[in-house]
Amino acid sequence: MRRFVIFGAVFILVYVIIAALPLNSEFSIDTEYTINLDDTQNVAEAAAETGEEIYPFRLKNYCGYFTPDGKLVSLQAVPYKAAICDSFYSLYSADAENISITNSSGKEQTVLRTAGFPFLQNNRIFVFAPGGNSVAEYTSTGAKRWIYEGYNPITAFNSSQKGAVIGFADGELVCLAPNGDQRFSFNPGGSNYEVIFGADIAKKANLFACLSGIDQQRFLLCSFENSQHKVIFHEFLEKNYKNQAFVHFSDDSNTVYFQYAGGLGVVDCQNLQSEHIAVKGDIMQIAEIKNSDITLVLTKLNSNFYVYLLENTKNLIGDFSFPAESAFILGGDSCFFVGHDDKISKMSITRK
Repeated sequence: MRRFVIFGAVFILVYVIIAALPLNSEFSIDTEYTINLDDTQNVAEAAAETGEEIYPFRLKNYCGYFTPDGKLVSLQAVPYKAAICDSFYSLYSADAENISITNSSGKEQTVLRTAGFPFLQNNRIFVFAPGGNSVAEYTSTGAKRWIYEGYNPITAFNSSQKGAVIGFADGELVCLAPNGDQRFSFNPGGSNYEVIFGADIAKKANLFACLSGIDQQRFLLCSFENSQHKVIFHEFLEKNYKNQAFVHFSDDSNTVYFQYAGGLGVVDCQNLQSEHIAVKGDIMQIAEIKNSDITLVLTKLNSNFYVYLLENTKNLIGDFSFPAESAFILGGDSCFFVGHDDKISKMSITRK
């Protein structure tokens, strides 16, 4: 244990030094502060309530909320599993018969009288059934809004203000309206083995996208209107990516990103053109820095995490890496946050 603490201290020092180096001739990043989640003083202050802006986080042993200036306003040890979003979090175990939902102030919001696995996204509450073939949405008071049941295991899911998309192991993709009504269902096809590896639905446009199939695998971008949909862009990929794939629309819905075997695909939703960026490992998160044209991509390969910085959605301007068991990235106001195991660092980025 002592050796681990010493290694951690050395790593933080090296990390701060590396982070202060310029990314290229135009940009540099610097560490503004680092929060140590194992610090008992921070834990003692965690119960304080505040009206400030807060960010949710989930790491190996902890979940909670912190303010942009580095104050913890909620810190919870995670005994089994946890789900968290801007307004709610849930600590749960695989065999729980009821699911407790707690708000960001630490007060119990509601208890869902159902078994399953909670998924909190954009302040919406979803529960995946233990069998893996159905998903339901609940209100903040615990009432069931809708449920969708399929015949095969769910392999992809995402939601936005526009509704939800669900991908299944047999290659079916279902699009739901915000109230849970089915807009349409279809099989992208075009491959020898059909399965949906990843999917997302845009926030501000009637668009959805998915990565589907094995031999040949392909990426599809589709538009929709009511119960009608249209494939507006697709490309076949040279190699198969056989894990759950990351598919993500930008906040303005003008760009969609997707994982493929070997890197990150970037599709311009207006010009319908794609770019490919080689990155290491599996894509875990994508975050946008506010008041900036910089996007962050977090990947993991074995015991290392990599953070790539993109300018104008597709131009790689730099990257750095660190060893950790867990990590996250969040975009702030002209800054970003990096979490790794038991620490959270605020990083500023400046143009030289």
